[in-house]
Amino acid sequence: MSSGNPGVPGPEPRRGLGALLGLTTLGAILPGSGLLLSGRRWLGGLMLSAFVLSVVGAAAFVYVKGPTEVALFLGVRRNLLLVLVMAGIVALVLLAASLVHTAALNWPSRPQTAKRALAGVFTSVLVLGVLAPAAPAMQYVMIHRDTVSSIFSHGDVRRGAGAATPIGSGKDAWRNSPRVNVMLIGSDAYPGRPGIRTDSMMVASIDTVTGDTVLFGIPRNLENVPLGPGNPLSQVYPKGYDCGDECLLNEVWNEGDKHKDLFPGDPMPGLTATRLALSEILGLGIDYAVVIDIRGFSALVDAMGGVDITVKERIPIGGKVKNGQIVPGSINGWIEPGPQHMDGYTAMWFARSRATTDDFNRMGRQRCMVGAIVRQVDPATMLERYPELAKVARDHVYTDVPPEHLPAWAELVSRIQNGKIRSLPFTNKIVKVTDPDYDHIHEVVQNAISPHPTEGVPAPTGSTPRSTPTPRPSSSPSPGEPAQGLVDVKNAC
Repeated sequence: MSSGNPGVPGPEPRRGLGALLGLTTLGAILPGSGLLLSGRRWLGGLMLSAFVLSVVGAAAFVYVKGPTEVALFLGVRRNLLLVLVMAGIVALVLLAASLVHTAALNWPSRPQTAKRALAGVFTSVLVLGVLAPAAPAMQYVMIHRDTVSSIFSHGDVRRGAGAATPIGSGKDAWRNSPRVNVMLIGSDAYPGRPGIRTDSMMVASIDTVTGDTVLFGIPRNLENVPLGPGNPLSQVYPKGYDCGDECLLNEVWNEGDKHKDLFPGDPMPGLTATRLALSEILGLGIDYAVVIDIRGFSALVDAMGGVDITVKERIPIGGKVKNGQIVPGSINGWIEPGPQHMDGYTAMWFARSRATTDDFNRMGRQRCMVGAIVRQVDPATMLERYPELAKVARDHVYTDVPPEHLPAWAELVSRIQNGKIRSLPFTNKIVKVTDPDYDHIHEVVQNAISPHPTEGVPAPTGSTPRSTPTPRPSSSPSPGEPAQGLVDVKNAC
């Protein structure tokens, strides 16, 4: 009934719990819709429109570029990530405020005490339910941003002549760079051991159009290492790093550090010396470097949850060799033949043990390990374990890829995923480490990176004419021996 006074409004309609529950839940699913249906049309319509436009825009972006490329696009843009995190925080605060406001507009009328208490609990839980999942997501983004900033902060290292081919801008940043070559170094640096020995050396040569990649494995014990006129160490070793079995390739890094006065202004003379030496060995300009230490590799495998490999021969854990004999008591255990799920420690010894084999067998096992990791990378697992992986990367991985080159690399990574990855270790079937024929090595390299390479085991130096470096047909490896020659990395074992 009317109050009888035309200027006095009647009593407000009685509000129950149902409207609050329904409209606040709807507002959590479609931000702004709860306000819109509660009479706040301008504010609710603005929030709902902004939400719909954001979702449609993001969906269109993912549809056009694909999920992987979007992840790579965002992952390498540190400033954009920071902007997105800040925008996400603002959006979440506005969403929480809109839910509280929607609840207030539909709050149960007095004296419904129990329903009002239930409304307060429901609204609080709903707001927390919206905010809680966003917190770890934003934490992941900031962890990733910090990791990118830490790893890609060494772009001022000298690359030497013939390296760092110009990278353009726009849709195809690699249009002026048909190939890019990346040096991958595994060092045995750890507390208590002086200097750095580069016991694992690979160069990845990537076709920037197709993404096809060849991994060249270089023996640590190569002698007569050519330095080239651009290497400052040539002032000390004008005829190359040549003094017998005391001058092996894996000591070039230490030589660079020892003669750092020849590298004025260079923060990492050992890295530069090694880069230039590998460039002369392969006849390829090396554009970038990635370095990981032994502890980092072990931690990486653990962070991945381990790796599965079928072991072909018994491999010792530990082991020291003196005068051609294994030192008694130096072997701490064995990796037995057969399928194995390895943790980081076991994987490290599988990849570096050579007490009962040799460097060439070890190179083959390292190639097996690369292939196994490539096969077993699972995006869902990697996302779940990302904080651990990021910590490993920050603590143990170094690269001189400049931050401004990361968008171009994001584009290239997607091509590599769709390309073919082959591997070619320079074993004793291809090169004689005590007297290497580097011209022959250059021929083998050029064949491997050609559009139509001949797969298999390249003929040893001197067994074919210089003008015909075609590999001979691949032979089956002996029991326990990893695959030889140029093969798909997934079939390396």
